[in-house]
Amino acid sequence: MTTKLQVPMDVSVRNGLEQRAKDLGFDSAQAYIRFWAKSEVEGRKIDFGSPMVTLSVDADSRYEKAIADMAKLRKAGKLKMYSTVEEFMKELK
Repeated sequence: MTTKLQVPMDVSVRNGLEQRAKDLGFDSAQAYIRFWAKSEVEGRKIDFGSPMVTLSVDADSRYEKAIADMAKLRKAGKLKMYSTVEEFMKELK
């Protein structure tokens, strides 16, 4: 069973929260709030306080190329995949 919690807030706060959620990898402010609320109820500590890292243009280009290369390998069926942590760890040894 689910319920709704409505929280009135200034539009600029809501927009800022939406952007912060996206920066953290959540698809919406609602997803971010649900994650936070569940963590609070379970007594888990979450820390998003680490500063955001901004890459240089060169570093960003290198990462984009590496991601594109891996996508091509995956599409071609040549990217090594692991089903378990144990399988991955065995490969590292």
